[in-house]
Amino acid sequence: MSNPAHPPVYKRLNHLITVIGVSSALFSTAAFAQEDNDEVIILDPFVVVEDGNTGYLASNSISGTRSQTPIRDIPLNIQVFTQEFTEDLLITSQVDLERYNASLVNGGDDVHSNNVIQQAYNGFLFRGFVQNWSLRDGVRQYDPVDSQGFSRVEIVKGPVAAMYGVTYPGGVMNTISKTAVLGGNFADVGFTISDHSEWRATLDANVSAESELGKIGIRYNGAYQETEDGREHSAGKVEYNQVAVTIAPTDKTIIKLLAETGYRENPSGLGYFTTSEVDENGVGYGNSAEIPLQITHPDIDWDWNWATGNMRSLETDLYKAEITQNFTENFSVNAYYLYSKRVQVDSDGLDCSGGGGGSGGWDANANTGWINPNTDEEQIVLQHHYIDWRNQNHAYGATAVYKFEVGSVRNTITAGAHFWEERFFSYRGTMPSTSPNYVVLDVVPNLNGLSLRDLYAPEDYYLNIDAYQKERSENEYYFASWQAEFLDGRARTNIAVNYTELDLKSYPNVYSNTPSNVTNEDKVSPLFGFMFDITKDISFFAVHSTSLFPTTDKDDFETQLPPVEGESIEVGFKFDIMEDVLSGTISFYNIEQTGGSQRDPNAENRNKQLWDSMTAAERAIAFPGLTRDQLTDRNGGLGNLIPGLKQESEGVELDLVYQPMKNWQILFSYAHNTVKIKEAVDETQIGRIPNSGHVKDQFSLMTKYSFAKESQLHGAFIGMGCHWADGAFQGYVGDVARYNPSTFYLEAFGGYKFQTFGRDSSVQLNIKNITEVSEFVGWKATGSSALATERYEVPTDIRYSLSYNIRF
Repeated sequence: MSNPAHPPVYKRLNHLITVIGVSSALFSTAAFAQEDNDEVIILDPFVVVEDGNTGYLASNSISGTRSQTPIRDIPLNIQVFTQEFTEDLLITSQVDLERYNASLVNGGDDVHSNNVIQQAYNGFLFRGFVQNWSLRDGVRQYDPVDSQGFSRVEIVKGPVAAMYGVTYPGGVMNTISKTAVLGGNFADVGFTISDHSEWRATLDANVSAESELGKIGIRYNGAYQETEDGREHSAGKVEYNQVAVTIAPTDKTIIKLLAETGYRENPSGLGYFTTSEVDENGVGYGNSAEIPLQITHPDIDWDWNWATGNMRSLETDLYKAEITQNFTENFSVNAYYLYSKRVQVDSDGLDCSGGGGGSGGWDANANTGWINPNTDEEQIVLQHHYIDWRNQNHAYGATAVYKFEVGSVRNTITAGAHFWEERFFSYRGTMPSTSPNYVVLDVVPNLNGLSLRDLYAPEDYYLNIDAYQKERSENEYYFASWQAEFLDGRARTNIAVNYTELDLKSYPNVYSNTPSNVTNEDKVSPLFGFMFDITKDISFFAVHSTSLFPTTDKDDFETQLPPVEGESIEVGFKFDIMEDVLSGTISFYNIEQTGGSQRDPNAENRNKQLWDSMTAAERAIAFPGLTRDQLTDRNGGLGNLIPGLKQESEGVELDLVYQPMKNWQILFSYAHNTVKIKEAVDETQIGRIPNSGHVKDQFSLMTKYSFAKESQLHGAFIGMGCHWADGAFQGYVGDVARYNPSTFYLEAFGGYKFQTFGRDSSVQLNIKNITEVSEFVGWKATGSSALATERYEVPTDIRYSLSYNIRF
């Protein structure tokens, strides 16, 4: 069967070949005039100068002010993950970095694999608040970015709508793309082999030349990875291609082009089936226990799953053009245009309700999954199912930076206007309820056992794929900021303001051009920041900032709910002691979030209105055994969604980089966070934790030691990273909060740098998950009505990887 999300293989290959072909042609064109490997430096205030990085320490950032600024001069809490950090830990996407900043919680992390299709929806928390997307070069980004395509990742904590218009209250994670290097020629080739037959190959090649257009640099980055872990049917893959071009026709003009394609796939249905606990008479205890299939049937291994013939996938394309014009040494303007699209397929094959493991089965036919568990009629039933999510984004804008002095006061004015549009639509298909089921697991009479059948995709089946959902959103924002230095540079201010307009439209289906719901919002978002150097090594900072984010939540009558707004007060200290020996930030913050949605169990919904229009006899047929107050909305909840509650997040954070000697680096991050509901229509919710996955305390540590030149082991290096997290909140049952156990993750690496035929080379061993962090599944049976509060723990494997890299 062909579906609208998966183009034929030859079309995908042609797309990739086109990108690679263009890059090859550009390399060939430039090769005749290659220069020496002396990089040409042309002023560009909108790009971070990476020569400022020393190992894990980054001195500059672009995310806090939208132009290159020393981190110490920005009154915001900012952490940067450098390229060396990413390479040491064998990071393959920015999602993997979240473990090493304690203000972040990746609640949807797959402990078995790093092949991430999408950041888990509502599973990523930033300072206790839900966050479902990040930034890519300052523009909204939904998806994992292959590490082969980025140079660094910057974490800016707290609301920063003044800089980016639409952001979450917790902060932003900004992934900075690699760019072509002027005046440099190199090719880095890497190959990694891991256990379970997993492997990855990468190429980073740059060539520069003098041409009729001026100085030109062309850079190609590519990665191909075949992924697999210890679970059955877990094989997936990653393909990534990026071409970056930098042209400098004059010493004051820089033009940059970026073209990128990506494809990744990972099986759907790698999760677990669970059932409730019942007594010997088949009566449920009502204790909220969730017992996995592997517990009730010990002869089925934890590695077993039904994930075959149904591949989750993500196909992405991104194209960007930008120009920077330096009119004078103090006045520069940058303008850009970006187009991107994505097709995420969550299910395209055998699927079921309640299957877990990233399955799209949440909307599969209800009478599928684990049917009649632990009885003589027990079955696991699958049906064919399809659902995808598609986004097309356009973004363009311009930013100007002007620097000047008034007396002894140095000033920087940054101002800009930006526009972003997204068209979102989805297709969905399920088999008719009368279709035959495909049985995977069955109790075989008279054999006293279970029959596990091989999964296959029948050739003859009916699946009607049709329009499901369509939305269009636009936002435009205008911002201006003023940075000033006075008192001989000891005092600094950062004052900014942003005006944002939001326009959200929802449509009845994909084919409709007439919106069924239109929402318009606008907001002014200020930022006030101040810094003062207490000594030459220690600075105090304080900042008040705000955020704005449009929610897609609608009530049962399709009424759009208001955007999420955040407001923060943060104070802290930045330190840079003994010339970068000890650098870092400690801060204390309070953030309030309002807007979005909350549930009012007494609110009107469509079913209640339908009830009111019926006779008593009609109600008995339509809603058997129910009262009006028990009628749920389309999401299955009592009452309806109404405009949101107020949440509060408070905490303290410490981030530091310590270099006791030039060849020894230590990075440390600690966070203590509490988040709670402050105001709600349902007063029983006040004081509760609002978001599943919340962790109150956590820390991460990363260290690396490189043997000095005078050592006999010169060229060798060793390191380790670890992360400890307190128990993650999982939700309430009645008034009781349930948590996962605390976790401790440990990984280590070591390598050796040497020459291969005169070329710089290295070999590196990475050992991940040394502590074999468990995967938590279900809730343990109690054998009574006592509430289940302990998790079942699924063992995971230590992972080994061996890499070889060579630079030409």
